[in-house]
Amino acid sequence: MSRQTINSLENGRYYPSILLALQIAHHFGVPVEQVFWMEADDEN
Repeated sequence: MSRQTINSLENGRYYPSILLALQIAHHFGVPVEQVFWMEADDEN
């Protein structure tokens, strides 16, 4: 994963696929919900 991808993830400009989200969570040994979540206004 590139530095630009990580930056985009952190700044909300890119949303990972389900597979990528699961891989990232697995890498850190935490549930995916601990790494990624939706804000109330992101539901649109």
